[in-house]
Amino acid sequence: MLSPRPRQACALIATAFALASVGVAQSGPSTPLGPGPVAAMFAADQKRNAVRAASFETADLPASKAAAFPARVYLSAGDLERAFDRSEFRPDAAIVPTNTELLITAPQPATQRVLISRLQKQAEVLRDLEDQIATRRKQASPGAAGEPGLLRIGIDAFAVQLPRSTAKAVNGSFPKAACLIATDFPKGTAIDRRELYAQDRVRKGVAACLESLDTAGARSVVLPLMGAASSETQKNDAMFEGQRALMECRLINSTAGIALGIHDYAASRRSLREIGIVQWDREIDVMFKVPAGGRAAQSAEAAYRTYAEQVSGAFRRGLAGEKTISSDISGSCNAVLDIK
Repeated sequence: MLSPRPRQACALIATAFALASVGVAQSGPSTPLGPGPVAAMFAADQKRNAVRAASFETADLPASKAAAFPARVYLSAGDLERAFDRSEFRPDAAIVPTNTELLITAPQPATQRVLISRLQKQAEVLRDLEDQIATRRKQASPGAAGEPGLLRIGIDAFAVQLPRSTAKAVNGSFPKAACLIATDFPKGTAIDRRELYAQDRVRKGVAACLESLDTAGARSVVLPLMGAASSETQKNDAMFEGQRALMECRLINSTAGIALGIHDYAASRRSLREIGIVQWDREIDVMFKVPAGGRAAQSAEAAYRTYAEQVSGAFRRGLAGEKTISSDISGSCNAVLDIK
């Protein structure tokens, strides 16, 4: 178990995404609004997931030069699918993991299927997305030694509208806009190259996505933890750690990178009022759920609470512009958190 210890660029955004409204009603830049879909899902998941109360936290972003109102960031345990399928929880936009080749039917990353499986039920919207991707393929790749593909992991992002045309109303279980960040190769295996998930890389992609979606008029955005590759098994385990400990480290690292990206974007905020970071509750259960009663249950609960405190610490530090490093966490996260 990892235990707490006291603390001692812009990415490439596709030009195919027009900087136009994502289809939400606009209000004046200084007009505050009541709670939106992200807040609604946060409150519902708190009640639904009472045993995971330690995984819920909020933080406010101060007003910026372009937005005279604060924004709220929600860290929760839930399921991205609920944010898409329930209209009362559906945000204006989402940040979704993709792969370096923008192959939307590839097996990795697994979370990409949450969006694509829903778009496949709307043939016109799916074709429009494929057209936007085809346009992106005609543009020059950023190119980097040892990093093949259209997008570099963590750094490059691709923003799309779903669909671009607003002439015909589309009622689908997905937001009106999305920003795709590469977090894996199409067939996986990037999990063994932890340098690709350094917090200073992930923060660039997240900040660029938020900037793009904000400029397009989105008021609410959700995103899952990214770059943990929890559907895969790490093969190059130099520290000889158990997979659960590795997953903890990767999820903490993901939280830190995302929070840093939010910090980097915050000063330029214009429209966004809600940002939701969703930790997959089933992932937490895989790591910590055991049959009720007995010593195993008590140990699992203690391990979960320690892990949740570490995620919360990474969240708070990131929003303050501070990276999370191994000295912030007692354990064996050096190979994940201290990547240069």
